Amino acid sequence: MRRTISLLVMMSLVFPAFALAGQGVVVERSPGYWHAYAEKLPIGATVRIRTSDGKRHTAVLAVVDRDGITVESKTRVPEPARRFSYDQIQQLELKGNNGASMAKAAAVGAAIGAGTFVALLALLAASWD
Repeated sequence: MRRTISLLVMMSLVFPAFALAGQGVVVERSPGYWHAYAEKLPIGATVRIRTSDGKRHTAVLAVVDRDGITVESKTRVPEPARRFSYDQIQQLELKGNNGASMAKAAAVGAAIGAGTFVALLALLAASWD
């Protein structure tokens, strides 16, 4: 009985990692890819851009056309709008609050605590004679 419970606990910890391991698909990030992605972003949204020369920019999306995007930098001192062609873009993402909120952090912490408690309880039950 003790081995069975220990085996079930170990399987529940190990198998989810194997199930999720090979689900990624590599996609070529060509200029066409970035154009299709940028078209779906709302104008006025804050975006993060990493260019092929390694520079990072956080800006407000102003214009999306077939040749590139135009953004307005979020700085205290006004700057002219910048234009990035799709060839220059290495990464483009919508900037949000990354889902960071106190309620979410509390829920994750509670779930981790509950999971740890159940796992320890199962190990205690498995070692009970």
